[in-house]
Amino acid sequence: MNKEDVIKHLKNLVSQIEYHDNLYYNKDLPEISDAEYDQLRIQNKNLEIEFPDLVLPNSPSNKVGSSLTSTFNKVSHVVPMLSLGNTFTNKEVEEYINKTRRFLKINQNENMEFVAEPKIDGLSATLIYKNGKLILGATRGDGKQGENITDNIKTIEDIPKTLKGKYPEEIEIRGEIFISNSEFERINILRIQNSLPQFANPRNAAAGSVRQLDSKVTASRKLGFFAYSWGLLSSPIGKSLMEVRQNIKNMGFNLNHPVRLCLDLHEMLQFYENIYQNRSNLDFDIDGIVYKLNNLSYYDRLGATGHSPRYAVSHKFPPEVGLTILNDVKFQIGRTGAITPVAELKPLTIGGVRIQRASLHNKDEISRLGIVIGDTVSVKRAGDVIPQVINYIPNLRPKKNREIVFPTNCPSCHSLLKRENNEAIIRCINSGKCNEQIKGQLVHFVSRNAFNIEGLGEKQIIELFDRNIIKEPADIFLINLEMKKDIKEKIIGLSGWGELSLSNLIKSINNAKNQSIDKVIYSLGIRHVGLGTAKIISKNYINSESFIAKVRTLAISNSRENFIEELRQINGLGDKAIFSLIAYFQIHEKKFFNLIKFLNISDLLSMQDDSHYLYGKRIVFTGKFEFLSRTEIKNKSEKVGALISSQISNKTDILVVGLNPGAKYTKAKQLLISIINEDSFLSYFKE
Repeated sequence: MNKEDVIKHLKNLVSQIEYHDNLYYNKDLPEISDAEYDQLRIQNKNLEIEFPDLVLPNSPSNKVGSSLTSTFNKVSHVVPMLSLGNTFTNKEVEEYINKTRRFLKINQNENMEFVAEPKIDGLSATLIYKNGKLILGATRGDGKQGENITDNIKTIEDIPKTLKGKYPEEIEIRGEIFISNSEFERINILRIQNSLPQFANPRNAAAGSVRQLDSKVTASRKLGFFAYSWGLLSSPIGKSLMEVRQNIKNMGFNLNHPVRLCLDLHEMLQFYENIYQNRSNLDFDIDGIVYKLNNLSYYDRLGATGHSPRYAVSHKFPPEVGLTILNDVKFQIGRTGAITPVAELKPLTIGGVRIQRASLHNKDEISRLGIVIGDTVSVKRAGDVIPQVINYIPNLRPKKNREIVFPTNCPSCHSLLKRENNEAIIRCINSGKCNEQIKGQLVHFVSRNAFNIEGLGEKQIIELFDRNIIKEPADIFLINLEMKKDIKEKIIGLSGWGELSLSNLIKSINNAKNQSIDKVIYSLGIRHVGLGTAKIISKNYINSESFIAKVRTLAISNSRENFIEELRQINGLGDKAIFSLIAYFQIHEKKFFNLIKFLNISDLLSMQDDSHYLYGKRIVFTGKFEFLSRTEIKNKSEKVGALISSQISNKTDILVVGLNPGAKYTKAKQLLISIINEDSFLSYFKE
């Protein structure tokens, strides 16, 4: 890369890291996993090593955390609260040890003791005591300044308000505020009961709890605190880290555990592997191991970089994989009848997401894995989204275990399950009478890319279905101002519902009556007919009524064959989608016509202008947009005939970039694809 390209890439990395730092430290709403964030930092570090003369003044390498934006008062840290440097492989740990030996001039024959301890995934905090009394509690913030959270800190039982035993006149104790996994589950159950969104993981829950403006909220959540370090001291509290740990414990603090004093690399890696294999047995989340020199006399000699101390380093666990216990297997029925075995797991956190269930795909996959209930299994987040069980640990299989028995009958409607055309998936084909399939179809119908009815999510659909208020899509449109009194009372009587929420729902339902024909087809949840396929079908009919007329005549044998042949002429439409579409309308014809009586269906073609500059152009979007949401900007584009794609290829015409564009931006530049920003793109829509 030339100088200009390097600077541009570094600026882009700075922008992305600052954006994610703000989400993580200030808003407690991370969008990417720790592993993905680490990769951004590694890219930045490697470029700075290769081009040291191009390091930017605002380099992330010289910063910790993020600038503060909250309403809490700021607190300056007399001793900066630095972040730890990371290693990801055994070789990198070995290189760190050798580099430290060279720096301290310690030969290979001398022992260099390291204290190994778990790296807690929580919120860093510092506590200041004078004459044994707690006078201040603060967050790390950007490492130089934090937030004053003293009132909230005082509600945490693990934090002593008065120190015990011997202690300096002034002492600053540092550690991690966290929520145990068991407490995390309790809090989320309460949030579900109160119709509140669940916390994504314990770290977010802890951070959100400790930064509450009302300390009573913090007190209601059983936060924990592990002490692991110190800042300002008026007098020493030990000559070694192990001695300091014991003295801090004597003052009344809990310490992170387990811990081991290691004499060499072998012992350090042995501890790492042991904790990694057994982390599911801990009641708190960790994302690696921290190695710290035991001899405190080395600390001042080693000093620190602008970002991290040299006397300690973290050894991160492999990204996106974790070990836990397989407690049970349940069998889910999807909206297309697919029976999916789902692993019920002892909860664990992978990539910042709390996981309790994982896909086992199908019956063949269970046989291939050879797992039984009770096994210790490896879980991976495929594509950083869907958790999957990938194997089990043979030597950890318990004597008391249970075989996984795949059902022969549907767990919902009890009809016989079938495997069609040698597919891996086993299905319930009783689509019209299987309640679980019908619920899934209804949830799909109201989803964002379908009818997008706000106020009707999965929870509400299931409640209304179970109370016989909604049994098919048409029933949704019977929820209106003229509905029967007994139905209205049933809805308002549900948890989380009231006059206002019902009124808002009715408005949303009325707005949803205006739909394009492609959205109507997609919303039906027909197997093999996704949004793209629905658009392909819709674009090939002069108007919506011509398509609906074909459906009306399906009962006539010749008309059915003609419809099939007509559909086969459509470019990009295969036989699987065609026969699935025909089968759906033959089974659910009445349900479909019950629905369209309530709708104002517009033609897809009539919404497009082939003279528009964007008509027929293949467009990809990347980054965060300021003026419109991603869904809005895509809908706007499709209405003028643009073709939306999720990936950059040689066929892409335009890449539209928002804030913090990712790898798509780089690839588009390589392929010489036209790149424009959001403002320029929206100018095509201005009258």
